[in-house]
Amino acid sequence: MVSSLSSKPITLIGGYLGAGKTTLINRLLKNDLLPAQTAILVNDFGDINIDEHLIRSASQDERVIGLSNGCVCCSVRDDLTQVLEQLNSMPLERVLLECSGVAEPQKAIRQCHYPGFYPQACVVLVDASSHDKRLKDKYVGSLVAAQVEQADLIVITKTDLNPSFVLDELKPIVTLSDDKSLNTLLNWQGAGDQIEETSKEKSHGLFASSWVQEADVFPNVLADYLDHLPDSVQRAKGFVKTNEGFCEVQVTGGVVEIRKFLQGELMPTSLGLVFIGHDQKELPTDGPNASQIKKVF
Repeated sequence: MVSSLSSKPITLIGGYLGAGKTTLINRLLKNDLLPAQTAILVNDFGDINIDEHLIRSASQDERVIGLSNGCVCCSVRDDLTQVLEQLNSMPLERVLLECSGVAEPQKAIRQCHYPGFYPQACVVLVDASSHDKRLKDKYVGSLVAAQVEQADLIVITKTDLNPSFVLDELKPIVTLSDDKSLNTLLNWQGAGDQIEETSKEKSHGLFASSWVQEADVFPNVLADYLDHLPDSVQRAKGFVKTNEGFCEVQVTGGVVEIRKFLQGELMPTSLGLVFIGHDQKELPTDGPNASQIKKVF
């Protein structure tokens, strides 16, 4: 497909859970390479759109919140074309679309063929610290492989955790630690319009369970509970209120991080946790501190 001069380019940012998509977008927002009038579209998995808040709160520039004279951060739930229709009349220069970590990019790429827009490239992040393990996972290995297969450009992240990592793929590859990587991914011209329309998305059997917080929680109680999640839970994240203040929660690859909000940070409007995994029944309802957690969520 040949785009018209007036069409706005869409760069898709894909990659499995915890690969660093939100971190990458925040780096771009703080970099002069990104045009001021850029739309950031976030397609999160679960009822609590955590990534949207993280993108909003990480930038001290009001561009990210307002539509006038700068960026806009929107949430995409089901139909991307509806959001593009709303953005069509706005003075935007380009669009960044953060795909859900449990989605194949090909569906979003097809939806990007919308009047006034075109898919410029599909950029997929690969976590050097966990990619090989994910590929061998009987539940999500096929999804992780499909995301890489559908990429126009691959960005390797977290190389500090695995400096010897090598991705055996015949794809253009850059490393996020490379100073030129941001410029490369913004200007990369892919072949997203060449994906066959007959290809079918696979169901990878992942669930999202959202827990809304109803009372304060002790950080040590929550950390102990999250530390004993079964391996089937691939990701947990959210915002909670503790007896010590508001906190951001991230669980990736079995590593639990609970970070207290600093003074002056944008406070979350929704409190709760989103769990993403293979089997919703495997969320522990007994064990360490489970009874206390039940009283909070």
